Amino acid sequence: MDNGLNNRDRTDGWSSAGGEPDFDTWLGQQLQFSEPYVDDDGFCERVMARLPAPSRRSERHATRVQYAAVVAASTIVAWQFPFDQVLTQAAQQSISLYGLVGVGILTSLAAMAGGIFAARR
Repeated sequence: MDNGLNNRDRTDGWSSAGGEPDFDTWLGQQLQFSEPYVDDDGFCERVMARLPAPSRRSERHATRVQYAAVVAASTIVAWQFPFDQVLTQAAQQSISLYGLVGVGILTSLAAMAGGIFAARR
């Protein structure tokens, strides 16, 4: 029997399937729960003000480590990739898979570099 309501329209938090709680409603209620504010009399602000500013050298070091991780991950992927099978199949196909492999490699490198740049912001 349809009364015009589906599970998303229900506001009581219970789905019609066996009386189990509706997950979306439960999750919404849990995410809206907030802890009361505990006044720390400015302690956090004082601690943050005393911390030293990050140096340019540490930022450059972090960038180098990130690029080294990208190169290492790319090397591992390239090492495990079956290039001989792909090249054999590409030679047998009428479309050029050489270009597709190249575009795939360049796209993955661009995505990893973009992730690093986005993480630095």
